[in-house]
Amino acid sequence: MIVKKALFGLLGVVMGVAAADARPIVVYYSMSGNTAAAAEIIRDAAGADVFEITTADPNHYPSEYQPATEVAKSEIQNDTIVEINAAPDLTEYDVVFVGTPTWWGTMAVPMKSFLRENDLAGKTVAVFNTHEGSGRGTVHTDIESMTPDATHVDGIAIRGSAVADSADEIKTWAGAIAK
Repeated sequence: MIVKKALFGLLGVVMGVAAADARPIVVYYSMSGNTAAAAEIIRDAAGADVFEITTADPNHYPSEYQPATEVAKSEIQNDTIVEINAAPDLTEYDVVFVGTPTWWGTMAVPMKSFLRENDLAGKTVAVFNTHEGSGRGTVHTDIESMTPDATHVDGIAIRGSAVADSADEIKTWAGAIAK
């Protein structure tokens, strides 16, 4: 059934019918700013609203890279859920662009917390992730497994340090989904 839903959703996007009356939103978490930069490009290309996920405690992650990666690694290994800011009412949105940096091959813990707290059933979900060499890792499949009742379209993996250089590719991808 999921395959049929995903195939129908992808065909709808290709044919320009998936989001004829759809209202898109970009939901993302960003630590270094790379995912935020990609989210802004998607917002402009899709005419979407934007919601940035933040941790309830702004100092939850250390500001230095290495200590932050150690906290993230521990949280992933222990399946930790972090407290995040409250999401907007998603019932008015049909298309949800879900964006996250890649941490240890998967999504950032704040994004996992968001997905556990918010039901995306019946929505079209388009995943984008930023990385510095790991590509998609398991980010896309992990998000799909957490949103089994959504329609999934092919996502995009973006090298974080090359977001600006990838703007045209990102715009084309997002524009086709929000058509």
